[in-house]
Amino acid sequence: MENIIYLDIDGVLAPKRMFDSYEFDPQLKARLVRSKNDPTIGKLPDTLVHQVYHHFDDQSCQYIIKLAQEFNAKIVVTSSWRLFYNLEQMKAILNIFDLGPYVVDLTQEGLPRYRVIQDHINAHKIKHYLVIDDLDMERQFPNHFVLANYRFDLDHYKQARKLLLWQN
Repeated sequence: MENIIYLDIDGVLAPKRMFDSYEFDPQLKARLVRSKNDPTIGKLPDTLVHQVYHHFDDQSCQYIIKLAQEFNAKIVVTSSWRLFYNLEQMKAILNIFDLGPYVVDLTQEGLPRYRVIQDHINAHKIKHYLVIDDLDMERQFPNHFVLANYRFDLDHYKQARKLLLWQN
């Protein structure tokens, strides 16, 4: 039984806040390519790699990984990032925090977001899924939605886990 996590990025993995400055490290991308054994990270722009590395919340990413592992779930990216990066690039971006192997698809372009998610669910006949976003879509996805309005934290993880257990 396949479970799908429809995942937003900003406000979920990348907290909404003023970002701390960081010093540009010209070796960061090469180190990540080696440590993650992922040459596609090397194809990403240096500034993007630094932004992801310094602005994503590691704990939020770890909670998503934990859900994916426990429920044999795959990730479909719903974030507006999908409008700027293709599937290979999104896998590389998310692999900076070890999420890349779980990413299987991106939703299509279009608005509102709930409609493109629903279109994906219908097109792929998805029965077991969870939508995680900082945009409230509880009404559109009752019993399948977690609102992470700053970042995906322990309470959100527990809520997501309950919803996936209920579905399976």
